[in-house]
Amino acid sequence: MAIKVTSLTEQEISEIGEAFAYYNYADGEYGMSALYKSKEDVKKYICGYARAMLKAGFLYSTSEEHEAFIAFKSSKESLGFGAVSELIKAVIRTMRFRDMIKLVKLAKKGGESYEDSLKKAKKPYVFVGMLVVRRKYQGQGYMRKVLDIAYEEGKKLGCPVLLDTDAALKRDKYVHLGMKNVRTRKFDEGIVLYDLAKED
Repeated sequence: MAIKVTSLTEQEISEIGEAFAYYNYADGEYGMSALYKSKEDVKKYICGYARAMLKAGFLYSTSEEHEAFIAFKSSKESLGFGAVSELIKAVIRTMRFRDMIKLVKLAKKGGESYEDSLKKAKKPYVFVGMLVVRRKYQGQGYMRKVLDIAYEEGKKLGCPVLLDTDAALKRDKYVHLGMKNVRTRKFDEGIVLYDLAKED
């Protein structure tokens, strides 16, 4: 069952932020969070992202209990002014100007994303920007359930579902759940993004 999320408690928003900010990367892995001053700034950014997706109407959950969340949109949909404003605020509050410049430089170094390739080819897709299982529900199959919500949308629209992640263990979980690692982008030592897609 999938439900569109229309409201979140501050506790739920905080849990979403913590799940990303305090993820334990493997040795030699730093993830995109290396671009932030602290884990608390990562948390603040992700909380802002969750608020933006809520405003845009792109946030879904497995049930009214909100065991897990997924934010996605099709390539034909736009975020809207309110959501974009929320994202800009989140970036300004959490990243120093020099870190923003570094991010832009690293993005060029990492090369074109699979999403960018599909955009250039004018091919439709569904992009998953966030997926999180609340801590007390982890290990109970909710990652599969919440990912299936996006898969259903892709099936309905007849297009691939895309997602990127910055940790090898997360990549492996998504591959186990039906995605393929279609591209690997190395930005710096220990900072990698894996582009994944469910195309069938």
